[in-house]
Amino acid sequence: MKKLIKIIISLLILVIAGLLLYNIINSSRTVYNSEDTAGNTSGNLFNGGLFLELNQKIYFSNLNDNGSLYSMDLALDNYKKINKDRAAYINGAGKYLYYTRMNYKNKKTTKSVFSFSNTGIYRINLNGGNIISLYENPGGLINLYGNTLYYQHYNSKEGLKLYQVGIDGNDEKKISDEPILPMTIWENSLYYTGTDKDHYIYARNLTTGNRSLVYDGNCYAPIINNNTIYFMSQADDYTIYRIEKDQETPVQIINQRCSTYNITEDGQYLYYQIDNNESNGIGSLNLTTGERTVIKEGNYKNINIAGGYVFFEDFEEHNIYYLPVGSANSVSVFNPPVDDK
Repeated sequence: MKKLIKIIISLLILVIAGLLLYNIINSSRTVYNSEDTAGNTSGNLFNGGLFLELNQKIYFSNLNDNGSLYSMDLALDNYKKINKDRAAYINGAGKYLYYTRMNYKNKKTTKSVFSFSNTGIYRINLNGGNIISLYENPGGLINLYGNTLYYQHYNSKEGLKLYQVGIDGNDEKKISDEPILPMTIWENSLYYTGTDKDHYIYARNLTTGNRSLVYDGNCYAPIINNNTIYFMSQADDYTIYRIEKDQETPVQIINQRCSTYNITEDGQYLYYQIDNNESNGIGSLNLTTGERTVIKEGNYKNINIAGGYVFFEDFEEHNIYYLPVGSANSVSVFNPPVDDK
């Protein structure tokens, strides 16, 4: 009888050890995306990437908790802290979230000798487990497309350049000496404005590296939506224009100086911050009807759209406000709780 008990115990130990080994192997195995997977919208990334809708949840940087990474459901409830890092440029697909760590801005940075760098680009499971460093130096905007992250890479020797790295941390390489904003990727091409010689809109094929001229104007922050390219015109005091991909002449759609803008994924609404020192405030344009609405007067930034809501931040980073997409008179303060874990 004692011999049988010893055999059973040995078998249980082997089973438990096998399960632990299986979990370790699987936790370190990268789960890949389809080749055309997008990590966040271009407009959100241009506005700091502070909100992301994914799998019926919204992942966001919680201003009430020093920008820590949180999730909530689409009813703006059931909050969960994913990681204490101050997160920006949040991307996500499949099993993972990706973000730029901005802990140098945190009011409560850790003193632990076991902590990672205060900056860098990280991958983390959706539930907050298994965090992996993909780049440990200062970085900027990141954009996930397929199984590659395109990001602004900084070091003291080169300055700010455009790099890419696989979601498994492999194949890191420089792809441009220009400090390009990699915010808009569409049909395997990166659309961007030049920074060194001109500010034209270019398209760079992500497979071949070939570059083609899209529009030879003085532009900034192009966003593609429904085959239309939107941009801020540096030649016309940062008013907003759009141009159809098969046309040559852009059309002005916002005739006031703006500091930022965003577009809903269905292409119906454009939200923008007027920055002319006379009538500053958040406005909206119904791109179907042409109706314009003043949403809230004042100075705001970081217009993000997720889960059917528009979120925007006051310039001093004291509050985030939100309203349902398409609504004009229901602005509320976004006040998520703080999870002290």
